[in-house]
Amino acid sequence: MNNLGAGGQAEPYVVNAVNVITFVIMVFFSPLASIVGNLIGLKWIVVFGTLGYVPYSAALYCNSLWGTQWFLIFGAITCGFSAAALWPGEAAIAVGYPEVARRGTCISIWMALGKLGSIIATAIQLAINKDGDRTGAIAPSTYLVLVAIQCLGLPLSLLIAPPDKLIRKDGRKPVFANSQRSFMLQLKAFLAQFKRREVLLLIPAFITAQWGVTYQGNYMAAYFTVRARTLSGFLIAIVGAISNLLAGWWLDTKHLRRTTQARWSWYFLLALFTLVWIWNIVVQERWQRESPGEIDWSSPSFGEGVAIFILYRIAYETVGVWLYWVLGTFDVEADTIALSMGVLRSGESVGSALSYAVGSVRSASLMTNLIVSVVGFYVAVPATTWASLLVKDRLPGELHGSDSDGEGFGQADRGQSDAEQVEVNHNSKA
Repeated sequence: MNNLGAGGQAEPYVVNAVNVITFVIMVFFSPLASIVGNLIGLKWIVVFGTLGYVPYSAALYCNSLWGTQWFLIFGAITCGFSAAALWPGEAAIAVGYPEVARRGTCISIWMALGKLGSIIATAIQLAINKDGDRTGAIAPSTYLVLVAIQCLGLPLSLLIAPPDKLIRKDGRKPVFANSQRSFMLQLKAFLAQFKRREVLLLIPAFITAQWGVTYQGNYMAAYFTVRARTLSGFLIAIVGAISNLLAGWWLDTKHLRRTTQARWSWYFLLALFTLVWIWNIVVQERWQRESPGEIDWSSPSFGEGVAIFILYRIAYETVGVWLYWVLGTFDVEADTIALSMGVLRSGESVGSALSYAVGSVRSASLMTNLIVSVVGFYVAVPATTWASLLVKDRLPGELHGSDSDGEGFGQADRGQSDAEQVEVNHNSKA
């Protein structure tokens, strides 16, 4: 639905307003989910996180047909509590389950799998809405397809392997949940994340990385016909998955030092976002001065309009992989990842809540939304650049970690932390 802009509705304002409710809930409850996840296991946090999306999609269906906005508010609340669990839970698993040497690849696979659902959904949406050659809302039956797909989340989440059954290439298992931990100890450990320089430096990037999404959604709803929106959603789902996988491959390659990868990847992304923002501003100013009318997939303006949309998505998806990978280089110990994810996912929710708040105001023009997104992005640049400079080179043991098939590791080895085992691997090879 996010790929369609405005949740597929004709106007973005109501949907943006209820999205504020969702993300405000996430600001406060994502940290709680991270703490509880370290106590009972992240699998059960993710399972809970699948429950609240269906009511929200069903509410969009009802609102599209009958204008039942109370149900939309209820769906936003259930979605908020579920997303507060799902976002940090799935991110902690994606970063913490794989060994350090393979985190870029596994993070990219996790994000690309999210696009697989989008590819299936938008392909169905495109088939349903192929005759929608006017601006407005997508066909209500589209939401029923989304409800059916989201219902698969619960049974599929039950298939997640717990850490003690995980099979890594290096033969060890990450440690997340520990029965000896208490809620108060985890709360103190969570608060300690705010004393970590690298986490604090990444918070602005997680906040501002989401701002452009609201503008892009409003932009699609304002200018593009229904079928052009669904085609665009299908295209960016495919492009997003490819961007994720390429970014993960690049960040895990051993041909360059990790410090070089971190810094130059960020400089590349900064240049790419700058190109996107300049192009967006130029086109938005032109279209604000002289409207292109309804843009269908056969319209002369479609190519340029969707090209900006796709280029933004490439930058957005790539910076997402980069941010989680950078965090993974700082958090070698798997059991700290859930807590730092709680901090950063909460920050991400702050950015989304603020951006949707701006996007829900009818008097705020598209140019206003765009300028706020651009300014927010560049405010975060100094801190993000500093964070990229803090990334350290790979330990010698990490260079060999992905080559291990897991044989020769005793029970004592399996109980060691990732950081300790990286050094052990290096010493044993020496």
